[in-house]
Amino acid sequence: MGWAFPREHYRVAYPTVARPKLLIQGHTFEVVDVSERGIRFRLGDAAPPALGVELEGTVRFKRGETIDVRGTVLRFDGGEVSARLDQGVPLRLIMEEQRFLLQRHRHLGL
Repeated sequence: MGWAFPREHYRVAYPTVARPKLLIQGHTFEVVDVSERGIRFRLGDAAPPALGVELEGTVRFKRGETIDVRGTVLRFDGGEVSARLDQGVPLRLIMEEQRFLLQRHRHLGL
């Protein structure tokens, strides 16, 4: 039997059509999920970053809001990068995103 550990922060997972964009040094990446202190994004054609490297960027949400983030790369797996954020997404914005997804994308089974 496996262990199930609760996450430290609430995480919003995005369907493909509703994914925010992460902009880092002129490159744009699709955000797979985000929490107050973490982000996971699709790397696309870009080279994978080294583990432990610092990243800074801006997340642009579909609702039009943007937020600057800063953190450290923890993992690279299956074309996705996971980073721990030192400067993350406020809980208020996480909750607004969840409401937005439920209102706009309920048909996707959220």
